[in-house]
Amino acid sequence: MGATSVLLIESARTNGISFADALKSRYQVRIAHSGKQGLAMVQANRPDVVVLDAASLRTSGNRIVARLRALYNELPIIHIRPSDKGGGESMADVLLVPPFTARKLINRIERFASPAQGDRLEVGPFCLSRQQQTLTTPTTEKKLTPKLVALMELFMQNPNVTLERRHIMQTIWNTDYMGDTRTLDVHIRWIRKVVEPDPRKPQYIQTVRGVGYRFSLPAEGGAASPAPVG
Repeated sequence: MGATSVLLIESARTNGISFADALKSRYQVRIAHSGKQGLAMVQANRPDVVVLDAASLRTSGNRIVARLRALYNELPIIHIRPSDKGGGESMADVLLVPPFTARKLINRIERFASPAQGDRLEVGPFCLSRQQQTLTTPTTEKKLTPKLVALMELFMQNPNVTLERRHIMQTIWNTDYMGDTRTLDVHIRWIRKVVEPDPRKPQYIQTVRGVGYRFSLPAEGGAASPAPVG
């Protein structure tokens, strides 16, 4: 399957922040410099995702989104709207307000990307590609070993659930032997180096002493809750 196609509607001005280069490194990107041009390009060749940078166009973008939605009800739309403009309800699938990083925008696009069937798993700010064996975090993208992919997949399939050490060992290493779990401890340490802003103070992969580990995710926009223990 080909790369995801993205239509980016943004201003032609060069004095603002453009997401074009960051998106071109991952997707097939076409660029329109006005809402009218963007609508015409969608009708001529429908993309997988539309990113409307209304903030760069100095408009709320609400009318452009409404026109796009009227044309193609199922078309994924990411709406970047200036904080001091517009208001009201956007008909887009995702609404973003600057400032934010290109990584955050890419994470939102990945929800609608067209990878191989069942390849990607996205939970909170993390996106795991089983096929490419990569984990995308809010700040980076890292290649993982097969065991780390399996471990991260298990955590992402069970967010905010305490997983017992025995269950993890059975699932990832296919063993009931609990006499030596140093292998698990080492893999937890490795995955924390990828996931955590500060591996010494884990926010996401938390130790629950005497039980196991928990992949703790915050509510949207919040911080990860502190570990109950450990």
